[in-house]
Amino acid sequence: MIEIVKDPQTLAIVKMQEIIEKAVDANANAVTIEFAKEGGLKVLFVFGNTSIGDNLFVDRALEEAVMKLIHDRAGLEENPRGVMHWEFHGQNLEIRVEEYDSFGETGYTLIFPKRRQ
Repeated sequence: MIEIVKDPQTLAIVKMQEIIEKAVDANANAVTIEFAKEGGLKVLFVFGNTSIGDNLFVDRALEEAVMKLIHDRAGLEENPRGVMHWEFHGQNLEIRVEEYDSFGETGYTLIFPKRRQ
């Protein structure tokens, strides 16, 4: 029997894993995540001076859980900059996180470590 996960915190981890996998596989330098004006989360993959992305529509509880996960994992309680450790393909990624204001809402830039070619 398949168990359906409904806990927003667990779903937030799964959603972040998807975002990080897509970004790393696409060789993005960074990802920005913020609340979209029309609802959902706006996720942009940054490649140098160019970014591409779309709105990721999830329920409000999951949106907030994703943003809280980033905030907590990066230790941003007292500082708008921190480091989030994330397990990816057996490696511990050290992702720099910068918090910013986006029209009164919190947004985050996740900056990936440079990878050797």
